[in-house]
Amino acid sequence: MRVKIFIISLLSLMTIASNQYPDATLLSPKETMNYFLKTMKGYKSGDKDALNMATKALDASHFSEATRSIKAQDFALSLSNVLDKLEYIDVNDIPENLDYGIWIYRKEKINVSDKEEQVEISIIRNQEDRKWRFSKETYNSLSFYEVSLANKSIATNVIADTNLRQKIIAKLPEWTKKENLILKNYQWIAILFILLTSFIIDRLVRFYVASKLIQFLANKDISFTSKERKRITYPFGLFTFLLVFNFLVARINLQENVLEVIFKLADIAMAFALVLIIASFVDILCIFLERKARLTENKFDDVLVPLVKKTAKFFIYCFGIIYVGDSLALNMKNILAGMGIGGIAFALAAKDTVSNLFGSFTVLIDRPFSIGDWVVINNDITGSVEEVGLRSTRVRTAYDSLVTVPNGTLTNANIDNYGKRKHRRFITTLGIDYDTPVETIDNFCEAIRQMIIAHPHTRKDSFHVYFNGLGPSSLDIYLSVFWAVPDLASELCEKHNLLMDIMRIAKEMNVNFAFPTQTLHLLNEQKPHYEASKIDYPSVKERVSLINNQRVLMKENRSSIDTLD
Repeated sequence: MRVKIFIISLLSLMTIASNQYPDATLLSPKETMNYFLKTMKGYKSGDKDALNMATKALDASHFSEATRSIKAQDFALSLSNVLDKLEYIDVNDIPENLDYGIWIYRKEKINVSDKEEQVEISIIRNQEDRKWRFSKETYNSLSFYEVSLANKSIATNVIADTNLRQKIIAKLPEWTKKENLILKNYQWIAILFILLTSFIIDRLVRFYVASKLIQFLANKDISFTSKERKRITYPFGLFTFLLVFNFLVARINLQENVLEVIFKLADIAMAFALVLIIASFVDILCIFLERKARLTENKFDDVLVPLVKKTAKFFIYCFGIIYVGDSLALNMKNILAGMGIGGIAFALAAKDTVSNLFGSFTVLIDRPFSIGDWVVINNDITGSVEEVGLRSTRVRTAYDSLVTVPNGTLTNANIDNYGKRKHRRFITTLGIDYDTPVETIDNFCEAIRQMIIAHPHTRKDSFHVYFNGLGPSSLDIYLSVFWAVPDLASELCEKHNLLMDIMRIAKEMNVNFAFPTQTLHLLNEQKPHYEASKIDYPSVKERVSLINNQRVLMKENRSSIDTLD
């Protein structure tokens, strides 16, 4: 058995090797017919390149550029199949020299589905290169010939076409070869099979890409949500689906106008998928860079990575639009030139957009804030910077609303960046009872100072705790301290801790905090009695001198750890 297979293979190779194709001079109908028959014989003997050689003998100028190569091959296969069934052709009977520009091999009327059709097989001379090729009328007649010769065997001494497509078509039942809604029934069945095959390969590619991508990024300590994974793998599957569909649908001999529409839609969809694939690579790279940026102390990276991501995607989408326009046979050069002519009008109309674009670069270079900073813009907008884009910056307010600020306005705006503070200041007034002894007031203030010194997150070189005023219903102690904390949550936490410590000190020292009170005097109530006195400056001076001798004064400020014992 193996010897038999070897001999058959050897004979096939010898047949192909010994098959010397004539040159494609095509200077007469005889040369054209001889060249076509020889090359198709080579193709049927196993030389796949011979099919493309055979198309040189065909007039394919009436096919669109998108479908020309595919439809020329279909033309060659159909013509060869029809000629093989009509008769064995002796090229010596074909004339070499003709005074007129057409030679008709066969012209007749045939019965197709109870209807007479005028058909012909002819070779015409091209007016430009003077070469003879099978005509457009020949191509238009082939479909009628195929129906008429469906049940006829090939002629004697003719090599049968053994390629897979011809074998499948030959074994199909007759009802599949009838036309229904533009296409033949077997073509509709083939399209459904192609769609199913493309879908299965699409899913396999998505699964493969997803598994490899997860494995690669897992080594980089980067994880994906299922939604991110679907978004990134979707364009890879779509591109594969279109490639497989395009390749297979070209093999089922569709009509040129149908195939042209399918190819054009597929080209647009493939351009769309390719743009999404490149954008997915940008997403993957930026996800990796964003993870790295979070590990650095420099918050400039947190602004730079999203901006680079959006800029890259903008240019990718622009190139995608140009490619799609080219696929639709739009003259993109004229369109771009027209945009250049209308550049002034466009610049005037889009001056705000251009201003915002330059504003984004100003934010990037000047760095007035970073992602996560708490800012106040023009004393109007207050919140945390959430995102910096090409056109605008988004600020999340304390009410959880999202304010969009055009980047153009930020170049001239007053920005108070709370996030850049080295320390966060806390100022308050402690009101205590009027009944509090002066010595207790002094000790209470000193206890608060020592508590600030002992606190781990306070600034030790600048704080103030002093008896500062006589309020309407309280003795007021002024308290000012700075926190060395990174964010608002930490500030509120440490403020809580300090106030709780002050409450404990007050309780320990029997200091009562005052609350607003009013004294109401009734009409018949006994009024305070003041003894009559006279102005006596010497006596007043003597009293003050006595107080000065008895009191202990604060020799210097006690607003720093350096001034406290």
